[in-house]
Amino acid sequence: MKKITIAANWKMYLDEVSSIDFIEKLNAEKELFSNKDIIIFPSHTCIRSVKDRLNIDLKIGMQDCDIHNKGAYTGSTSISSIDIHSCIVGHSERRVIYKENNEIIAEKLGAVLSSKANPILCIGETLEEKNDNITESIIESQLSILPKDLNDRNLTIAYEPVWAIGSGDVPSNEYIHQMLSYVKNRLKSLYSDTDLDNIKLFYGGSVDANNLNDLIGIELIDGFLIGSASANFEKFKDIVKQLKL
Repeated sequence: MKKITIAANWKMYLDEVSSIDFIEKLNAEKELFSNKDIIIFPSHTCIRSVKDRLNIDLKIGMQDCDIHNKGAYTGSTSISSIDIHSCIVGHSERRVIYKENNEIIAEKLGAVLSSKANPILCIGETLEEKNDNITESIIESQLSILPKDLNDRNLTIAYEPVWAIGSGDVPSNEYIHQMLSYVKNRLKSLYSDTDLDNIKLFYGGSVDANNLNDLIGIELIDGFLIGSASANFEKFKDIVKQLKL
């Protein structure tokens, strides 16, 4: 059985004190969390505190980054500002709340690919787009920013239907499989088999301990991008318990 990745996007739920408390609880239950493929995405300001206190071999990532690597960009965070494993780009909250379009997301993706970090590109349709039956064209547009050659770099595509995030309304397994199949076929038209071996497909949107085991049954899923449930230690622990080595 393939190893499932859990990407814990803490968003802005945890401050530095609560982030440290979460990590101390992780350390105290080392046996549960060790040997699992887990990436934790704290707030930017908490990354150093998390890295310094983590005593388990888990990965740390950034929730977003600036398009610039350095310079006079007050308030922004460069992908090179701290050593991390992964960086999320194109999350629906960045697209919707901060009005980031494909051009901006493409620049951020390029910034991550030019660094040592692995990008996680989020894609997905809104409820209105789903109801208008244009989901595939939306996904096609969001995937259009991918580079022509990955040059042996790892890449993750996280399919997160916007209408499922935080709503508790999880798509059927059939629907998720259909969308991931569309993504997979699009990737096959872009990349060689070698590049395809370096691409993972995640699902995100109201994932919790109650539905994870069922969602794992979707053949194309390599991992999950989890939001609010991953910022609550007890809920996160229950999620991790569902993973089978």
